[in-house]
Amino acid sequence: MPVNGFGSTVTTALSNDSQVIRVLLLLALGACQLLFAQTSDRVINAKNPPRFDDYPAEVWNGVPPPVKLTTRSERMFVTRLTEAGKGPADFAGRYKFAGWGCGSVCAAGAIVDLQTGIVFPPPLGSPEKSGWARWIFAGGPVQGSYVEYRLDSRLMIVRNIGGGTPPRGFTYLQQTHYLVWETDHFREILRVSTPI
Repeated sequence: MPVNGFGSTVTTALSNDSQVIRVLLLLALGACQLLFAQTSDRVINAKNPPRFDDYPAEVWNGVPPPVKLTTRSERMFVTRLTEAGKGPADFAGRYKFAGWGCGSVCAAGAIVDLQTGIVFPPPLGSPEKSGWARWIFAGGPVQGSYVEYRLDSRLMIVRNIGGGTPPRGFTYLQQTHYLVWETDHFREILRVSTPI
């Protein structure tokens, strides 16, 4: 029964508010389900990450041609790249990974194709940049090595400190990138974030 003539207005307002709240709760529930589905899929993938054997590479045993240093950025590291170009291959059958430091917690490098002499930027490098920036691919105090790879596999695993805020009680958010070499570039197939 309405009180002071405002009852019907109050009842209508409460009814409308209840409908709005119901819709918001349904939207929130849907967002949580979507987030859980994505998170649980990532957790499953993180528990069963790609393996080197999943991405085999045929090993090439030819004689490497001279390295082609065509850009100023490549010529900055003539000694490192020329030495790498002499082989032997250590990645994806016919490539040599040349790595070098760029500070206390920084990794830089390049991929040299021993069959053609072509130099490629490293995974997560910046091919559009020049100078040092082109070759830097990892940084920060990571757990484990910055990079893992094998002669007989196209898979490369790179660890660095990524963006984002780590959970309370942790200092960094480590990113572990699983990348596959596709003839002239890397394709990321999984990224796992781990608070450290």
